[in-house]
Parts: sequence; C-alpha cells; structure tokens
Amino acid sequence: MRSYVIIVILSIVACQSPLNNPQETKITQAETQIAKDLIQGAFDKLWGGVDTTKLSNFHTDDFIILEHGEIWDNDRIKQYMIEQSERVDRPKRLNSMEFISVDKYGESMQIAYHNYAKFMKNDSLVGQAKWLESALAVKTQNGWRLKMMHSTFAGNEF
Repeated sequence: MRSYVIIVILSIVACQSPLNNPQETKITQAETQIAKDLIQGAFDKLWGGVDTTKLSNFHTDDFIILEHGEIWDNDRIKQYMIEQSERVDRPKRLNSMEFISVDKYGESMQIAYHNYAKFMKNDSLVGQAKWLESALAVKTQNGWRLKMMHSTFAGNEF
C-alpha cells in the first residue's frame, strides 16, 4: 500500500509544471522577422562574409556554438574567420534558410531551421552543404542577439 501511495504522489508531481518553467509567450510577426533576420544576417555577414567586426551585431559576449562535437566561442570563431579571410582561394558562401519554428519565451526566442550553403568560385558551384540547426536568441540592451547555437551536419546534397 505504501508503494502505491508513493507512486500516486510521484505521478501527480510529475504532471505539474516546474515553478521556474518559462512559458511560451505570444510572438509578434515583427519578432519572428527579427529572429529570421538575425540568423540570416549572422550567416551572411559572419560565416559568409568572415567579418569579425560584426560579431557583436549578432552574438552576445558569451555566445557559444556546439558544432560537430566541439564548443566554439567568439574567440574561436574570430580565429576561424581570420584564417578564412587569409585564404586566397576561398569560395564565396551563399546562405539560405528554411525556418521550422520560432518560439518566444519571455525575453528569449528559440529558433529551429535548415541551413543551406552553396560555395561559389568564379560563378561556378564548387560545393554545397546543409545543416539542421537551432539557436537561442536573447533580448539585450542592444537588441536581440544570439546566445547559443547547435549545428548538426546533414549532408552535401540538397
């Protein structure tokens, strides 16, 4: 009988939401567009444009990306961009996104999307890749910024 009572109590507790569980809040069309522009801009200016001066326009100071089993912070990203910008033969990266969802939780937004990149050299396609990604954007004094991303490589064909 005692184990039955414990099971019932645990079942009731498990069905209740935690006190600190952030509740999804209504997201406006403008906020959805901000989230999409933040992702697209980060890939066009940072990953495609390898412009380290624009990191603070898109990332928080403590930003991290979980990429292929590695954790990259802004310093690691800057180093990568510097290395890429020094490559004479670096192809141009063209990015496109297919957004799955954008949800708002108070002062943060959760974004899920497919990321497609085409790599061009002299107007010729030299490569392409796709990823399944998610991002967390937070509202800061300077507007919305990416705090964290997670990227899963999904192949070279699309």
